[in-house]
Amino acid sequence: MRFIISLLALLLTLPSYANKPAPIEVTPFAGYRFGGNFDIKGEFYGMSNQQELTVKIDDSSSYGVIIAWSYDNKRQGELLLSHYKSELSPASLLTPNTNDLSVTYLHIGGNVPLSNGLVPFWFSGGVGITHFSPDEQKLDDETKFSANIGVHSKFKLSNSIAIRLGARLYATFLDADSAMFCDDNSCKIAISSDIWTQSELSLGLTFTF
Repeated sequence: MRFIISLLALLLTLPSYANKPAPIEVTPFAGYRFGGNFDIKGEFYGMSNQQELTVKIDDSSSYGVIIAWSYDNKRQGELLLSHYKSELSPASLLTPNTNDLSVTYLHIGGNVPLSNGLVPFWFSGGVGITHFSPDEQKLDDETKFSANIGVHSKFKLSNSIAIRLGARLYATFLDADSAMFCDDNSCKIAISSDIWTQSELSLGLTFTF
């Protein structure tokens, strides 16, 4: 929770460094995350030797906030925070008690218009970090470099409020054969993947100030 509060504080202060202070768009959103399988190897609870497994992170709802500001007449700078909590399958992979895992993206980037017709679309992209946080307190959190691309559309309800629909693809870059989710004694997972991907659909309300 402290990590999320710190990220929100950072998101609220960074737009002040943009070239143009106004207008600023703030979009709280709810979404749904898909994908996120790990190809891993290691010694797991209930197994006496090294195993290679494909471990799935369950699809689940997400939430977050997007802060955008004018960069020039067509482009916007953008800060994105997206968080969700899910579970690893098969059960009892990390510890006998919990497989809960939170995944948070913090990205900076921008968007440009793709069309200005009846249904306008924008292309978005950004880079930043992915923060993995197991609920089991004995296991270490992990932070990795990541990037995203996506598209979104906005439908104005008034001059200052709009509905925003979006879709994004996230890619997190991992070192193959690196260890993750370690405790004081050992590391629970040895990653054999180089890129870890998730997709997200979102619906939010954009407030323009």
